[in-house]
Amino acid sequence: MARKKGTLSKLLGTKSEYKGEKGRKRLIVKLVIYFIVWAGLLCSLVFSKDIDRGMNKKDFNFNESISAGEYKVHFIDVGQGDSSLIEFPDGKKMLIDTGEDSAENNLLRYLDSVNITTIDYLVLTHTDSDHIGNAEAVLENYDVLTVYMPTVYSTYDEENGFDTDPDYTTKETKVYSRVTEAVYKEGATVIRTFVGEDEDTPKTQPIVNEEYNYRVDFYAPYSETFSDSNDYSPVIMVRFGDLDGKGENGANLTVDFMFVGDLEEKGEEEFLEENSSILTTGELDCEILKVGHHGSSTSSSEEFLKVTCPEYAIISCGKDNKYGHPHDETIAKLEQAFCSDGTSHPQIMRTDELGSIVFGEGGTEPIAVQYNYNYVSDTYLQWKYFVILGGVILILMLVFIVKTKKKED
Repeated sequence: MARKKGTLSKLLGTKSEYKGEKGRKRLIVKLVIYFIVWAGLLCSLVFSKDIDRGMNKKDFNFNESISAGEYKVHFIDVGQGDSSLIEFPDGKKMLIDTGEDSAENNLLRYLDSVNITTIDYLVLTHTDSDHIGNAEAVLENYDVLTVYMPTVYSTYDEENGFDTDPDYTTKETKVYSRVTEAVYKEGATVIRTFVGEDEDTPKTQPIVNEEYNYRVDFYAPYSETFSDSNDYSPVIMVRFGDLDGKGENGANLTVDFMFVGDLEEKGEEEFLEENSSILTTGELDCEILKVGHHGSSTSSSEEFLKVTCPEYAIISCGKDNKYGHPHDETIAKLEQAFCSDGTSHPQIMRTDELGSIVFGEGGTEPIAVQYNYNYVSDTYLQWKYFVILGGVILILMLVFIVKTKKKED
């Protein structure tokens, strides 16, 4: 009975097949074919991010209703991290945070899916990598005009004399230093987020467009230094509609969207103290609150929730994340929260459960929820094992050719 060939023998062949000149030619042809296949796998691995990004663009086709509003606000599912996109009525775009660098493909595919080419305002709330990890990729792939950065100066700042205070104590992360370098090299305009009055760090001015009726205000931070980097996060309030309202700052009273980064309870307390004069006017009420610090128990104090009184509470976090976000304590606070006027708690929506969530003009209901899309890892990286196996096979075949050639010589 003839002996069956093993898997390796089927791939490489047997010595008897490659005897003589014809056999060697057969081996070389097989080697060329294997090399082409291996090179293709290698290129797929090297360019996997671009391939994955392009092939999955169709995953983000929104419902037709999404084009009905004059503005759209996207809470993008980037796993355990934060990233939100605001599309203003005049066509300008603001991206608040970029998520962890491991979520690069997910973020870029999402931005591509809504045809983003220019980002007018990139807001980096603080130095943590789960908020700014993809900033370099965003700067490389899109035309970013203005970058709002925390009042934290990096080593790159100080070495090159950019926007620095010589008496300021540097506090940074490695990713923040890389991002800072990328920001300046791309030539974007840099604005530091800071609300307190200071000669070296002027107050961050609001973005106002009276023609298209929208306004973006920065309500925090008020201090230049914090022991916890999360408290550098600005409180960003976005208002759409009539700008001739009764608000003290010239905007309509109700805030449509509030973003607070990873602001901790200490930062929330400072925010409430600095705005004590308008706590009872309703000017800090908001319809949609981007819950601080992914729903951590160290944020979202009862007093803060009472004052902001959101109708929706959006929590951005990764499924089964190692931090346990959102914490049970925060969910309980949200479920038991009551506003100053006695109205009930907000509706909680989570990206780890729903995927990306989109709101638009025309009411307080979300106009799209990407139930079919959640953060996924890069499957193309699994191809590296095929590349390694292919490389081993090629080496064995080359050794085989050399040995058979020597024997015949």
